[in-house]
Amino acid sequence: MLLKPYLPFSAFALAIALGGVVPSAHPASCIVDWNNAHQRIDGFGGGVVFLNPGTLDPVTSANMDTLFGTNNVNQLGLTLLRIRIDPTTNWSAARLDGQKAVARGAGVLATPWSPPAGYKDNTNVIGGSLLPAQYTNYAIYLNNFAGYMSSNGAPLKAISLQNEPDFVPTTYEGCGWTATQLQTFCHNVAGLITNAPVIMPESASYNQAMSDPTLTDSAATANITFIGEHLYGPNNTAVPIVDYPLAHSAGKPTWMTEYLVNDQTIDTAIVTAQQIHDCLTVGNMSAYIWWKCLGDANGLVNASGVPQIRGFVVAQWSRFVRPGFYRIDVASDADSAAVSAYKGANGAFAIVAVNPNSTGIAQAFSFTNCAVTNAVTPWITSSNLSLAAQAAATVANSSFTYTVPAMSVVTFVGQISNGPPHINSISLAGGKVRMPVSGPTNYDYTLQTSTNLVNWQVSLKTNLSVVPFTLEDTNSATDATRFYRLKLGP
Repeated sequence: MLLKPYLPFSAFALAIALGGVVPSAHPASCIVDWNNAHQRIDGFGGGVVFLNPGTLDPVTSANMDTLFGTNNVNQLGLTLLRIRIDPTTNWSAARLDGQKAVARGAGVLATPWSPPAGYKDNTNVIGGSLLPAQYTNYAIYLNNFAGYMSSNGAPLKAISLQNEPDFVPTTYEGCGWTATQLQTFCHNVAGLITNAPVIMPESASYNQAMSDPTLTDSAATANITFIGEHLYGPNNTAVPIVDYPLAHSAGKPTWMTEYLVNDQTIDTAIVTAQQIHDCLTVGNMSAYIWWKCLGDANGLVNASGVPQIRGFVVAQWSRFVRPGFYRIDVASDADSAAVSAYKGANGAFAIVAVNPNSTGIAQAFSFTNCAVTNAVTPWITSSNLSLAAQAAATVANSSFTYTVPAMSVVTFVGQISNGPPHINSISLAGGKVRMPVSGPTNYDYTLQTSTNLVNWQVSLKTNLSVVPFTLEDTNSATDATRFYRLKLGP
C-alpha cells in the first residue's frame, strides 16, 4: 500500500480586512478558513514618477526609510516601488531609487511612458505609436534597462511594456498601442526580455480587452509573467473592481499598478482602504501600487517627508501583509463587514478592519483549522490616530470581538498557539496506519482519508489534551493508495 499524507497543515501568518458595513446591534460574525488559500500577495507600494517640483528625486535616504522601513510607527513598510524608464536613457535617478528600495527589501516595477522617440511613427515621445519595424529594438532596449538595473544592485521585480497604452496624452509622454499590437509584440519579441519578468498591459481603465488577445495566444502568454491594470474611470472616478479569470487561469498574477485621488482627507483615505480590499478579494489581485510615494496633493508621504493619512492606511496592510502571504477564504454573515484574510509563513497573524461608517462596528472573528493565542494587539489609523498600537484584545477559543472605531482601519496582530496541526510521519504495520501528530492542545482533531484526492471521508475525530499523539487508521488495508489530511475542528 502507498500511504500519503495530503497537504499537511503548515504554519502561516494571517491578516483580515473589513469594510463598508452598517453598524449592527449585535456583533457581526465572520469565520476565517485557514486551509482554503487563494492568491499569493506580491506587495503594496507607490511610485516615484514625475515627482512635483520641490520633491527631491532621487529620493533621499530618509524618505526611503519612511516609505519602506518597519522600525517605527512613522515608517510605512512598503514592499513595491514603481519607477519610470526615461526614453532618453537618463536612467541614473531610477537606478538610485531602485537601489535604495531594494536595499530596504522592496521589489521594483519599471514602466516606460514612451519608447525612445526614434522608435515611433511621429519621432516624438509625446503621442504616436511604436513602429512595427522597431519591435525588436524596443525589446532589446527594455532588456538593456533591466540589465542595467540588475548590474547596479537593483534587479527588477517586473518591467512593463507601456504605461496606459489605451490612453495617449497630448501634453506629456505617451504611446498608443492596440490589443493586437501588444499580442504581436508579446508573441514575436517579448521573449528577448530576459533580465526581468514582463508585466502588461497597464491599461488606464482595467480594460481586459487590451490583454485578452495576448492571454489567448500561448506563445505570447509564455513571454509575460504579470498582468497590470489601472483603475481610472470617467471623470477620474474609479472603475468597478472585477476578477480576471482568463489571466488567473493562465497563471498570471494581476497587479493594480496605479491610481490616485487629489484629496488627503480621512474620508478618501478610507475609500482607498475599501478599494484595496476590493482589489484583493473581488479582483483577486496580488499587488496594489498607489500613484505617488511623495507629494502634497496625492502622495503617501508629503513633499517634506511626513506620512499622510493615506500612507498610514496603506501601511495597515503593507506593514503586516508581506510578500509571500496568501489570501485565504472567509465566510461572513449577512450583517458582517467585508472581510479578507491572509496567511504568511511564521505562525503570526494580523486582522485588518476598515470601518467607513460614522459609528463603530462590533465585529466577531472566529478561526477554523488553526488555534490562536490568548491576545491580539490592535493597531489603528483614524482621523486622530496614525498606526497607533492599542491595548491587547483577549482571544478565547480562537475567537474575539472588537469594536472597530468609526472611520478607521484596524490591524490586529497575534500568534498561532503551538503551531498548526501536522502529521509528523506515517507508517503501516499489522494492517494499521500509524501517524504521530503535533499541534495545539485541547482542540478537536479530524483525520480525513481519500483514495483519489476528490472524495474525502472522516476516519476519526478526537480531542487531544497532550501532543504529540499517535493516531491510528485500522480500515486501510484494502486500499492500494490512501491519502490523509488533518485539520482542527469538526
